[in-house]
Amino acid sequence: MNEQRKLDNKVTVITIGSGGIGFAAARLFHQHGAQLVLAAQDESTLGAAAELLGAPVRLVACDLSTSAGVDCLIDAVEDYFGFIDVLLVDAGTARTPDPRDVDGAAFDQYINAHLKSAFLTVTRFRDMLNDNASVVLTAAAHQCGGHGAPLHMLTRAALTGLARSLAADTQLLARGIRVNSLSPGSLRNPSIMCEDPAARQAIDAHVTVTVPLRRLGTTEEVARAALYLAGPDSAYTTGSDLPVDGGLARL
Repeated sequence: MNEQRKLDNKVTVITIGSGGIGFAAARLFHQHGAQLVLAAQDESTLGAAAELLGAPVRLVACDLSTSAGVDCLIDAVEDYFGFIDVLLVDAGTARTPDPRDVDGAAFDQYINAHLKSAFLTVTRFRDMLNDNASVVLTAAAHQCGGHGAPLHMLTRAALTGLARSLAADTQLLARGIRVNSLSPGSLRNPSIMCEDPAARQAIDAHVTVTVPLRRLGTTEEVARAALYLAGPDSAYTTGSDLPVDGGLARL
């Protein structure tokens, strides 16, 4: 690529959920020279990443909502490199259930996938972070609108709060380690968009009215924001939340 490679030889761990952001980031970071370790619970997701990116990408299948799964990833990264320069946490799902259908088990499952996995991953990796490393947490983009929003917003608020808390850690600050979060808006991702044509049409109409830029975003646009936070262009940025939502949160 013609532009400067912003992550040349940077050891980068990306956890990939089903929302497509982690996958898009992996592709972009690979183009910018990162040495990638990709982790996902779904082996088919890892297989697709391997087919697209090829060697020397390292792949680890694990459930990051469990301590054993995170330890498995840590052991693999330690064997591969012994340290990391960039940690992008995007585990989770883009779909949120209708809160009227959420019982205790469904609530725990959603929180485990989005919040517990992020907390365990970041806190257990902190001793492997290189000086001047970058940590980026993403809140799963909300895809199908409507009744799922409360649970989605609950986890988003928790993740941005986690990022700010970690960013203020004096031990991390002393080593120049930055922690930021990304807050995507509604994204157009064909693999997980609502299947009902009428529902999709309603979403497009809703977006036209509510989103200042009058369209859905893309995972590639969020990946470019993640690259900014992961790379040297954001060297003086920590404790921030970067909305990539067409102006919805601010305008």
